[in-house]
Amino acid sequence: MTNLILGALFVLYGIFTLCARIVKPSLFSKLEKMKQLYGKKLGLIIHFVSYTLLPLAAGGYFLFTYFASQQ
Repeated sequence: MTNLILGALFVLYGIFTLCARIVKPSLFSKLEKMKQLYGKKLGLIIHFVSYTLLPLAAGGYFLFTYFASQQ
C-alpha cells in the first residue's frame, strides 16, 4: 500500500511541475539560481531532471512494484 501512495504522489508531483513549468515558470524560485550558477541551458536541464523526470521515474517504479506484487 505504501508503494501505491508514494508512486501516486511522485507521479502527481512530476505532472504538477511539468504543467507549472509551462503555465507559470515563476513558481520555481530555484530555477533562476540554477541558471545563474550553471548557465541557462545546463541550469534548465538540471532543474527539469531533478524536479520533473526523477519524480516521474520514481513514481512509475513505485507503482510498478505495487502492481507487480498484486498478482
